[in-house]
Amino acid sequence: MADKRNATSSWSGYLHQGQAGLLVALREINRIFELGASLDGWFIIFENAEDFDIKNTMGVFSRHQVKAKKAANFPNSVGDVLGTQVYADGVLASKGFQFKKLEGGVLTEIEVDEDSRFLHVITEIQGFNLNETDFDELYSKPNWVANPHNIKLYEYEDEKFYCPLVTGENSTLESYCLREIEIYLESINHPEASIKDFQLRIYFSIVNALDLQIKHCHVDNVDMYPTMSFLTMVSLLNCLELTNYFITLMKRKFALIASEYIADSYEYGDDLDKDALNRINQSMLEIYHLSNDQFEMFIKYINPNEINIGNVDSALIIPNLIKKDNIESIFLNCIHKIEGALYMLEDRGYKEDGGYIVSLISGNNVKIIKNKIAANSELTRDFFKKSYLINYEITDPDNITDLVDHKSSNWSGNVGESDKFFKGGMKLISVSEAIDKLNEVGSHNE
Repeated sequence: MADKRNATSSWSGYLHQGQAGLLVALREINRIFELGASLDGWFIIFENAEDFDIKNTMGVFSRHQVKAKKAANFPNSVGDVLGTQVYADGVLASKGFQFKKLEGGVLTEIEVDEDSRFLHVITEIQGFNLNETDFDELYSKPNWVANPHNIKLYEYEDEKFYCPLVTGENSTLESYCLREIEIYLESINHPEASIKDFQLRIYFSIVNALDLQIKHCHVDNVDMYPTMSFLTMVSLLNCLELTNYFITLMKRKFALIASEYIADSYEYGDDLDKDALNRINQSMLEIYHLSNDQFEMFIKYINPNEINIGNVDSALIIPNLIKKDNIESIFLNCIHKIEGALYMLEDRGYKEDGGYIVSLISGNNVKIIKNKIAANSELTRDFFKKSYLINYEITDPDNITDLVDHKSSNWSGNVGESDKFFKGGMKLISVSEAIDKLNEVGSHNE
């Protein structure tokens, strides 16, 4: 099996690649549906040759590579895609677009014709289709690059051959996908075809189905490529199983905040080096591919001051749990700046020095925060056995359970008054002090 691939080393590129693939698949479904042809045997497969293929029973219908490079403005920036792929002794010796079959480290016959080789980019690439003479007349600095294998830029809309990177709340790729969903719903005369919330529910059901496929490969290490049949996608388009909408929505919002954090760090010259980027990417990969139940508990544990949450089954509760400023200034800031210890998802934080749990708590009223944590029946005894709860600005010398007025049960079970918080020794610590302490621990361990 070939090495599993990704569009880029950044979390932003990971999200972008998946959305680009879903857009192409949705457009093909609408095209085939309009022709009145069968969707049987059609599917999208990720990471098998390039970033994704559209395939049917006849073979590869189209092949797509995704380049999520913000600085790619001229063809020389994507020269490794336009070149000729060469393998020597089973090892890739020269990069290029893989339009031939690769069997045992040897490229054999052509399996993707010249009209079906596509490159997806996030910035406008100037002079892409010019010959060398015309290019040199217009541009003096960048070098002209040949495109002997007729790689085409993917056209997102009329004469627009790029689509911005997926960051923040407003994703252009998502908007394109919603439009294709609307087109399909209109074609079957669905009464809610034009309602955006309904389109989003369908879209996130498809995203959730794809995420499960990717999880099997990247997290569960199942020896397969992420694949989704067009018939499966149509069953979701036909609203046969709209499930896990709010959890999927929360996952997506959490991931997009991380994506935007990475993009902003580069844009504003912050010190997001390769190691910090890898830490964020690895943590986000693990979090994003938690099961729905696990992700729901993760969100509740990093919001220990949000009480009486219950089941996450309403959009109204999401802003209380997915706070962009707090995720950036506390959660991502820890993973970015703490070099002396690794964030451990199973601990919701760091093992060192008695254990740290990362929260999304901001505010400076110690008594209110302590009482809310004490009243949170979702928390277990293990939560309070850690030494520190990282929050935005409070460092308090007293245990969280000191001076607590709340008198109901806690730790997800009924306990007597004398037993309450008996083993609780956790203290509040600000994110800045936690970063300093954990980096100091790391320096002592070197």
